[in-house]
Amino acid sequence: MAEPAELSEEVHPSAPESSHRSLEVDSVAERAEAGERWIAHLLRAGALLSGMLFLASLGLESLSDSERAHVLTVVLRRVAALVLLATPVVRLMVAGATLGRRGEWRYALYAMGVLGLLALAVGAGLHA
Repeated sequence: MAEPAELSEEVHPSAPESSHRSLEVDSVAERAEAGERWIAHLLRAGALLSGMLFLASLGLESLSDSERAHVLTVVLRRVAALVLLATPVVRLMVAGATLGRRGEWRYALYAMGVLGLLALAVGAGLHA
């Protein structure tokens, strides 16, 4: 008994079309992993930098009672808070760019929309 044509055809893994498709999938998967690594490094670096700045402010506060040390302590804490607050925003920007590079335009637009809403909220808060 003869097999139907679509069932008897075997796709050889070294065929040009299938290997092209495989390379394309690998490339997309590799870019996705690279984007995720960038985001993980970014979040880790932001948290570590913020923590080190805060710990430096604590150390400076405990070592000196001068006015100059007090001013530097306040500046260090403000910068630490700014880095901590800015880290997720930068992560959102990196995620949007990564999604755009992968061709996932809908999600890239979502990320840009959230950034726009954050900008509006900050702008409205500054003018209030």
